[in-house]
Amino acid sequence: MSKRAILATDLSKASDLLMDCLEEFKKLGIEHITLFHVPAISFSYMEYSGYSMQVHIEARMLNMQKRITEVGLSADFVFKEGLPSQEIVDYAGQHPDAIIILGSKGHGFLKRNLIGGTTMRVIQQSRNPVLMVRIKSLGKDDNGEPRCSLESEKICSHAILLTDFSRHSGEVFKYAEEALAARLDALSLMHVQDKVVMKHHDQATIDKFNRIDTARLNECTSSLRNKTNAPVFCVLAEGAVVPEIIREAKQAKASLIILGTHGKGYFSDMVLGSTASAVVQLLESNCLLIPFYPENT
Repeated sequence: MSKRAILATDLSKASDLLMDCLEEFKKLGIEHITLFHVPAISFSYMEYSGYSMQVHIEARMLNMQKRITEVGLSADFVFKEGLPSQEIVDYAGQHPDAIIILGSKGHGFLKRNLIGGTTMRVIQQSRNPVLMVRIKSLGKDDNGEPRCSLESEKICSHAILLTDFSRHSGEVFKYAEEALAARLDALSLMHVQDKVVMKHHDQATIDKFNRIDTARLNECTSSLRNKTNAPVFCVLAEGAVVPEIIREAKQAKASLIILGTHGKGYFSDMVLGSTASAVVQLLESNCLLIPFYPENT
């Protein structure tokens, strides 16, 4: 896992919840956090108009920085002006060893059933790994203010590592094996045989696929077990890919889903693979998304 993290915050109630995960970030191996904020109003305007928001923002960031250092991590903060998603991606691109951390929702989270637009654009465009911490809406309080909470403060309790045996998922597996396995309390390696694909084959061919996939999963599971003393499970499912992942995540009470942002059929830096897109939007678990950019792209 990256030792450096870029934690994107819009200073909303939703993004403030990320501060409750500091111990989990530390457990993942993160040692330094850069708080990253893009103000809604330019600092030039604030300075020109005498607007006090700049002082308020800096005070908030200093307080967050203090909270981070209190758990034994180092921290700094950065302000940038522009489109938040682009500024986050551009800054992270200058630090390829860093992981981006952001909440699934920020300002206006009650207006969307799905994850926030900034978060989705960062996931789509980032060449850095992205840890999306899942935030849920709790409706409004007695004063009409939006309420929210983390789906789970635990990130490391039980992760599910998804694989489709593609080249990309192989790279994701290597990342998880080397950087994450020893830091998790439990880990499941999961592959789903797509029933849409399987229905075009006879039973003999399906049985052959089962043997091949089982052998692959057993080999990978054994490799993971050599990296950790925590329990490692092997899950081979058959059915519709996304519903099977959702079912397993709920049954296992998964705190983290690890997957690649593009799978077998990706065709653009700007478009998520269909499975990744659905998992990010529909699951209640936190997600760690690993991008894939072959040398020839």
